[in-house]
Amino acid sequence: MMRSFWRSVDRFSVLHFRSVIDELKQIKVVNMRNRELVLDLLQSVVEIITYGDKHDPSILECFMDRQVVAEFVRMLDISENSRIEAPLLQYLSIMIQNMDNEHAIYYCFSNGYINSIILHPYELDGGDLAPYYVSFLRDMDTQKRRNGLILESDKIIDELYYLKDILSVDEPRLNQLVTENLLNGLVFPVLFSLPASMNNNGSDLSAITSLYILSRLLQVVGGRSMINNVAGVILYHFLNLNARTLSEGNASDSSNEVKPFSKCLNEVEKIISYAPESKGDGNINGNYLDYLLEDFRTRVNISCSNGDICPKRQGILAFVFSEDHCLLLASTFLLLILAESKDLDSLLAPMIRLYQTQDAMYIQDSLYLKAEAKTNDTSTSKSLDGSIFGGFMPEILNALLKVLAFQESHSTEMLWHAGWCLQKLLNFCREGLDDDNLLLFNTAYDHSHVHFLKELDGVWFDHIPDIVRNEWSSCTKVLEQSSQYKDPIFMLELVLPQQSTNGQTSSCFAWQKTVDAVKAFILHFQLKTFIFKRELAENPLIAISSNDSGVICSSNVSSASFGSNVSLESGIPCTIAFSNAEIRDVYVVPMVHKNTGKLLLTEKHPFRSRHGVVIAIAPLAGLCSFASLSVSQPTIDKDHPSWLHLRVREFNPKLYATKAKGDHFSMPDHFVDGKWILGFPNAKACKDAHLAILREITKQRSAVEATLAPLLNYDLGLAEENREK
Repeated sequence: MMRSFWRSVDRFSVLHFRSVIDELKQIKVVNMRNRELVLDLLQSVVEIITYGDKHDPSILECFMDRQVVAEFVRMLDISENSRIEAPLLQYLSIMIQNMDNEHAIYYCFSNGYINSIILHPYELDGGDLAPYYVSFLRDMDTQKRRNGLILESDKIIDELYYLKDILSVDEPRLNQLVTENLLNGLVFPVLFSLPASMNNNGSDLSAITSLYILSRLLQVVGGRSMINNVAGVILYHFLNLNARTLSEGNASDSSNEVKPFSKCLNEVEKIISYAPESKGDGNINGNYLDYLLEDFRTRVNISCSNGDICPKRQGILAFVFSEDHCLLLASTFLLLILAESKDLDSLLAPMIRLYQTQDAMYIQDSLYLKAEAKTNDTSTSKSLDGSIFGGFMPEILNALLKVLAFQESHSTEMLWHAGWCLQKLLNFCREGLDDDNLLLFNTAYDHSHVHFLKELDGVWFDHIPDIVRNEWSSCTKVLEQSSQYKDPIFMLELVLPQQSTNGQTSSCFAWQKTVDAVKAFILHFQLKTFIFKRELAENPLIAISSNDSGVICSSNVSSASFGSNVSLESGIPCTIAFSNAEIRDVYVVPMVHKNTGKLLLTEKHPFRSRHGVVIAIAPLAGLCSFASLSVSQPTIDKDHPSWLHLRVREFNPKLYATKAKGDHFSMPDHFVDGKWILGFPNAKACKDAHLAILREITKQRSAVEATLAPLLNYDLGLAEENREK
């Protein structure tokens, strides 16, 4: 309960951190008498470390030098029935999950500290310790895998940059040797293993890992040789399909119209075999390549039940149209890297680029028109539309839109990556969305809008304007990012298991739910603006400063803090029992100023009878019942109508913010919120206090809605404009 008190002292300094550690080291035994003190010290450690990880490296140095994690182990060892285990595991999990500094993370997992905590003899029979312990194990495993993943990724990138530096040296024979070994030892094996990885058939690499390696390779090493070798293999099945379709359509005709495609396939195989930017051009291990190509040919063409070739089940398209949305995003990203490359060979460019030169369009259009005339079948032109994106654009857009439409089953990170791919494709799609796809997008938009509005009734509605301001710029930055600079690490992160809320209703889960709803709505809002206006919208709240609103309130609560003096004119007398069972006479003072609302607990000032001293503060918007966090509203006890139950928001998003790297914040499974039970003289007094608090909450919500009005009104204006169109 005491953790809800307003803290007015700046505690985020190395000097204060040292004093907290010293005080913790002086603890010789942990029991019920000093349990709260120890928990406050541990919480202070977690808060300061979380702050220092992002703002002050000297705090992390002190953290490692003073062996702070060892103190967590020691607190467990000297505990005497203090029931400190559950919150200690929770605090430690929060601290490690929010670390970005690799040295600090390595320190936490070295020296056997985490193993000692895991192997501690807990009493897991009965009680509620077991869920905390299981949650701690899962969080530690996730953190080790995530950071192991990042470290492995960094190692790959370093080695690729090393190879790029070698290739930049003006030594033709060295360049050819390095290129040959890179292609034979990495690129071709990865490329030709993709069909096998799709079916989990004899491939040592997963499809996601292969696509990640190829994307990183193109971004870091690049160059004409690498781009065209990868593009040649990626496009091989598509060119082969076109050649088959045309040759079958011309089987009764000895015309030479199909020769360009046959020649194209031969030229692609030549492109795959050479390093064009090397001055000493030469064949790259022809026998080995012939073997790989032959094996590749047998894998890429998959027949339907009627014996025809299924375009969507071949090669890279098998990934694009996979039911696995991670594969969809990863393969589309790889295609976009190739499509936006300036190093594509003139023969390959028209097959994948989102836009084409007039000469390439003329040559291809002439070829397709003649093919249609001979076969009397216009359906073949769909797969022969000049490029993968041109031939299957509606289907690819539909696949991406389905990710947005079923947003409840996907992480916000996946939605943003899908939105990035969608916006990239729409940027070069002159026709825009067809009627079916537009209907699908509008459905997705409506869902995100409903979820956004629902959060205005939740316990974090007071933070929504700030979340909109912060996430709007992030969303715009993501959508405008070039494929060359977008980090493909997202492919590996998306396949990591997502943390489940397990039905938990604490304020930290409610916070993440609110952030996710706001981020999803901003994405859909931006996409809708782009679909109809071909531009991204400016933040409609950018001109409104934080806490601004059109509501004028007489009470200014901005200065109310722990220990300050406030007027008791609107105070409501009641009693409250703190954790040590002491019952104290207090006054409840609900106060609102613009978007800020607080519920103050005050005691009468010893010398000023009409004033009180603030002893505790709770966020007004965060007050809710114990049963649900979906609605910000306290409840009256059914059996004791003079008791008012308040569930107090304890989670502090400023301290446990989402990581700067973009990793999804790992929430503690059992974050404990504060619980206040206020006693009033009678049921009527309790009901009056309940209504007074609700009036202030409603006033605060109206202020927040007024702040958000430019966003909601802009949305309605856009919707009206769409209806007119």
